[in-house]
Amino acid sequence: MTDKLAAQIDHHRRAIRANPRDARAHAMLGLALLKRDRLQDGVASLQRALELQPGLADLHPVLAGGLSALGQHEAAADSYRRALQFQAQDAALHKGLSVVLRELKQFDPALASARRAAELRPNDAEMLLCVAAAENGLGDVDATAATLRRVCELAPGHVDATYDLGTTLMRLKQFEEAAACFRRLQELKPDHQEGALRLGFCLLELKQLEAAELSYRQALALAPDHPAALRELALVLKKLQRPEEAFALLERVLALNPDDADAQRYMSTVCFDLNDWRQGLHWGHLALAHSAEPASTHSAMLFMLSHACNDPEVLFAEHRKFAERWEAPCLPQWTPHANDRHPQRSLQVGFVSGDFFNHAVASFIEPILDVLKHSNQVCLHAYSNSRKEDSHTQRLRGHFAHWHLIAGLDDDTVERQIRADGIDILIDLSGHTANNRLTLLARKPAPIQATWIGYACTTGMQAIDYFLADQFLRPKGRFDDQFTEQIVRMPLAMPFAPDPHAPAVNELPALANGYLTFGSFHRANKLGREVIAHWAHLLRSVPDSKLLLGGMTPGADTRLLAWFEEEGIARERLLLRPRVGMGEYLKMHHEVDVCLSPFPYTGATTVSHALWMGVPTLTTLGPTAPNQGAAWVLAHLGLSSFIAEDAKAYAALGQFLATNPAALASLRSTMRERFANSLLGYPGVTAAGVELALRHMWQRWCAGQPAAPIEVRLADLSNEEEAA
Repeated sequence: MTDKLAAQIDHHRRAIRANPRDARAHAMLGLALLKRDRLQDGVASLQRALELQPGLADLHPVLAGGLSALGQHEAAADSYRRALQFQAQDAALHKGLSVVLRELKQFDPALASARRAAELRPNDAEMLLCVAAAENGLGDVDATAATLRRVCELAPGHVDATYDLGTTLMRLKQFEEAAACFRRLQELKPDHQEGALRLGFCLLELKQLEAAELSYRQALALAPDHPAALRELALVLKKLQRPEEAFALLERVLALNPDDADAQRYMSTVCFDLNDWRQGLHWGHLALAHSAEPASTHSAMLFMLSHACNDPEVLFAEHRKFAERWEAPCLPQWTPHANDRHPQRSLQVGFVSGDFFNHAVASFIEPILDVLKHSNQVCLHAYSNSRKEDSHTQRLRGHFAHWHLIAGLDDDTVERQIRADGIDILIDLSGHTANNRLTLLARKPAPIQATWIGYACTTGMQAIDYFLADQFLRPKGRFDDQFTEQIVRMPLAMPFAPDPHAPAVNELPALANGYLTFGSFHRANKLGREVIAHWAHLLRSVPDSKLLLGGMTPGADTRLLAWFEEEGIARERLLLRPRVGMGEYLKMHHEVDVCLSPFPYTGATTVSHALWMGVPTLTTLGPTAPNQGAAWVLAHLGLSSFIAEDAKAYAALGQFLATNPAALASLRSTMRERFANSLLGYPGVTAAGVELALRHMWQRWCAGQPAAPIEVRLADLSNEEEAA
C-alpha cells in the first residue's frame, strides 16, 4: 500500500510538472500527501488547487480537516464555512466547525454549530458530545450535565461520555450520581485509572472512607507511583485515624517530588496527628512556599499548632509570621474611614464568619444576637463566608438587620461592600479556623476590628484591634503578651445554652459501682501522647478506677489503646464508646463520675455539656491561651478546686475524689442549680457587656485614641441600666 501511494504521489508530481496549472493534479497530490500524513505539503497542494479552480468545492471539507490538524484554526473555520455553503445539511461539517471554534475560544458560535449538527443527527452521541463540549466551554455546567446524561442514554457503553458526566457532576457537587458514573466506568473499562481516582474523591466527599480507600488502592494497582492516588489515599487513612500508614505513603510521594505542596500540607497534618508538632510545623512551612492557597494553608497550620504546642513563645511567633506574610503587604494600602465620629450615635456592627450554621460558634452567639437585635444602640450586619445553610442559618438570619453572603467574593469586592455599608466595628468570629476571611480584615475595611468566640489564640494581626473575653477566659496579666490584640474583659465572654432535650442528671455511678469512672468526650486528635501519659498517671494513682473514652473511631481507638498499654494500663480498665448523636452523647455521661480535659487545647463546649449533665471536669493550667477553656467554665461555676496546677496536684485531686464519692454525688445533684446561679445561663449579660465594650471602643476611636485594654464590670452594666 505504501509503495502504491508513493507511486501515486510520484505520478501526480509528474502531471504537475507537465502542466503546473492542472488544478486536479494538485488536488490529487494533496489528497495523496494527506493520506501519507504529510499534512503541511498536502494542505499546500489543496490550497493551490483551489486557487487554480475555486469551483472544486469538494476539497473544502478535506482542507478544513488538514488545517485543523495543523492547528491553523482560523483558516480551518473559514474552510468549514465555505464547505457548508455547498453542504449545509452535513452534520459532520457543522461538528468540525464547532471543534475549531472551540479551539479559538469562540464558544457561543461553537455551541450554535454543535446544536445544528445535533439537529441534523439527533440520536448521534458524537454530535451531542460536541454540544456538551461547547456548553462546558461557556461554563454552563448544568447544561453540560444534561447533555452528557442524554449521551449516556443513547450510548450506555461510551467510556469518555461516562467519565465526562461523572466529572461534571463532581463540579456540581452531586457526588452520589458522580460516584455512580465512575462505578459504571469501572465496569466498562476496569483499567481506567482516572476514573478510580475520581470515584475515590467522590466517596471521600460522601464520607464513605472505607470504600474510598478501596478505590484509591485500585488506582494504585494500575499505577503504583501515581502521586495523586498516594496523596489522597494518605488523606483517607488520616481520616480513618491511621496516621502511621498515611505518613508512609506521603514519604513515597515526597521521595518522587520533594516540592509537592499538597503532600507537604498533608504531611503537616499527619505529623500533628502523630503528636510531632515540630515536624508538623516544618512541613507546614514547606507547603506555604508552594501552595496555591497559601493564606488558608497558613491558617490551617496555625489551627493545628494551637492544639499541639505548649510553648507560648513559639505559638505567638508563628501567628506573627502570618501577619508578616499576609497582612504586611496590605498596610500601605489602608485608606481612611469616613464614618461619622459622633461618640453616642447608633453603631453599624458587622460579624464575619464561616460558621453561620449548626456549629459551636453559632450556638454560642445566637442567644447573644437574640438580645442585641432589639438594641437601639447597634445595627447588626452578617457577612457569611459559607454557602452551607440549615435551620440554624435561618434562625440566625432573623437576628440580623442585614445579611450578606460573601463566600466566593474576593477581598476587594467585600471591602467595598463593608465600606458602603458604613460598618463602624467589624467582628471576626473565626480566627484561624476554616473559612476565615482574615486576609479581608487585613485590609482594615472598618475603623475598629475585633475577634471573638471562634479561636483561642491571637490572630497575630495589627488590623484586629481587640480580643473579646472575660476575667476567667483571659485573666488579667496572664496571657496579654500572647496577643497582638488588646484584651476586652467583660462579665461574661459568651453564655452556654444547654441542649433543650438533654436527659436528666442521674445518680453518681460510683455509688453503685464502688469505683470512680473517669471520662473523656473530646475529639481523638486532641488526645496526644503526653495527654495519655498524664491520664495514665492519674489511673495509676487511683488503681481501681476506669476511664470511658467517647467518640471513638476505628484506628483512633487502636492507637490510644496502644499508648495506654505502653503506660501499663490494662485494657479492661478502658471503656470505649463510638461517636453518636447529641442525645446519646449526653446520656453517656450517666456512666461517668468525673471528666478529664486534654491539653494544650482544653476546649469549652465539651466541658460545658459535661457540667450540665452533672459531671465536673479535672483540668490543669497551662502556659498557653488554649489551655484556659475548661478553667473558664469551671471558674464561672465556682469549681476552681477542679483546676490543678500540675500533674502531681491533678493525681492528688483524683485520689481525693475517689475517696469522697458523697461530695461528688452532692455536687452532681446540684450542678444545674449552679448554672442557674452563675452568669453562664444569661446571654443578656454578655449582650450588655458587648454593647458597652463596643461603645468604649467607639469613643476611643472618635477621640483619636489608639486601642487599649477595656474592662467592663458587672457593676458597670447596672449603672448603664440605671442611667437608661
